[in-house]
Amino acid sequence: MNKGNSKQSSRQQIIPPTHQSVKAGFVVYSPKSENRSIVILEEGELIARETTPPYSVVFTMRPGDLVGVAALLEREPFKYELSASKDSRITIVDEDCMESELKRLPLWLLALIRNLSAKTHQLKRATVETRVQNTLKSLAEYLSHKPKDTEFNLAELIREFSFLTKISTATTQEDLKSLLRRHLIKLSQKGERIFCKVVDPELLHILADYLESEEKNSENETNFGPYKLSVKQKKILVFLSTLEEEPPKNGPEWIFRIQEKFLETDVSLWINLLSLGWFEKIEIENSIGDLYKVNKENVHYFLKALRYETNIRGVL
Repeated sequence: MNKGNSKQSSRQQIIPPTHQSVKAGFVVYSPKSENRSIVILEEGELIARETTPPYSVVFTMRPGDLVGVAALLEREPFKYELSASKDSRITIVDEDCMESELKRLPLWLLALIRNLSAKTHQLKRATVETRVQNTLKSLAEYLSHKPKDTEFNLAELIREFSFLTKISTATTQEDLKSLLRRHLIKLSQKGERIFCKVVDPELLHILADYLESEEKNSENETNFGPYKLSVKQKKILVFLSTLEEEPPKNGPEWIFRIQEKFLETDVSLWINLLSLGWFEKIEIENSIGDLYKVNKENVHYFLKALRYETNIRGVL
């Protein structure tokens, strides 16, 4: 008699899932909710959106799809808002329902399910979490490949960048504000759409180089080449930028040429200028010794970095 009551009590503890029919536009789940559950789509269509502007659609659910397993088994919050894009029928498995079902399983099977769920969750996080350490540098590198003075739809730009890097929309928006404060990008609005324009791709490339050099800097002093120059080096830089195309010269000839403008020029200074990349070696048939010419590209890079130092450092 007691055994029969025990079996009947066990059966009564089983809590069935909830079936619902929802209209298009109905919010099935919001991250603000404290309830955790698995949502299974039986008929219709559900969409998952970001909860911050521009509220991008992350994925679409078709009949047979489900979400929320990690939220229920691993207590990992589901961060998107889930809503019906058309009239739909769903099944909801909440915590009480899942717990009542899990109690019926053997311990070994329950452990196996949790282990598989944890591994699946780890794999899923690996596909959606970014490995980028410096998100501002990554954004600067990405925008440095965009053409100058061309308007891009900001929402589409953020969506593409987030897809490529897996950096969150909120983080990208903050980094865009940083670039805007540096006057490296411009924003404009046409109707309800916002557009982004790159002021100068080369400045964004310089910014990315600067941020990368600062990552390796463990001291307070900057590690970025253009901002480590002495006053004399800066004067020589300007001098080299004003030179017209001159015939290639060897080391001693260049030292003599620079001495005409700056008296205290020696071999050590020449070696330093070579290390900065302001001269490039060229090959000329039957030439005696190494010949060099001014590397206009690198000289221009250093000059531009110095001219826009406050923009690059972000101390406007």
